[in-house]
Amino acid sequence: MTRLRQSFRAFSRDDRGTLLVEFLFLLPMMIWGFIALVVYWDVFRTINVSQKAAYSIADLMSRQVIVKQAFLDGMDDILIFLTPGASGSRLRITSLRFDAGATSATTDDQYVLVFSHSSSSAIPKYTQATIQPLKTMIPILDNTESVVIVETWVDYAPDFNIGVLNMAPGLSGQTFTQFIVTKPRTKEVCLDGTSGCV
Repeated sequence: MTRLRQSFRAFSRDDRGTLLVEFLFLLPMMIWGFIALVVYWDVFRTINVSQKAAYSIADLMSRQVIVKQAFLDGMDDILIFLTPGASGSRLRITSLRFDAGATSATTDDQYVLVFSHSSSSAIPKYTQATIQPLKTMIPILDNTESVVIVETWVDYAPDFNIGVLNMAPGLSGQTFTQFIVTKPRTKEVCLDGTSGCV
């Protein structure tokens, strides 16, 4: 019986192999942490890429005078090219000018739609009525001053589910949006065949 007690004491005091046990406990946490870092880095990379793509298209549009429909369709292809890895990219380009009421019969300040282009049926083109609420998002313009608005929607779906049961739900699919207002380098950007361009 004494020998059994001594053997049990020696076994309980022996700490060989504890490092392996601790490592096995920490290994899943280390793997999860590494994957989470990769996913979060990819999220910020996608936001950065979508923002740069929107600004690039806005800059390209600001250099135009008269654009054709094929040119606008090409902007859709440029957005897809500039946002690789995105599960979906959509675009709306709108050209409008501000009318302070002095150049028309109306006395109220309003935006005048020059043209609106959308790459997806899910994103409707702006109309004369739907551009008026944009006053809160567009800087103050002088009378007859024109701007080009480029809006992008870039879908993101994480490659890994980093949720941990119900404690950390992880990241789900998201859509990153950009709203870029750019002043044209000329008077305004017109769509070929559109009446009323200055």
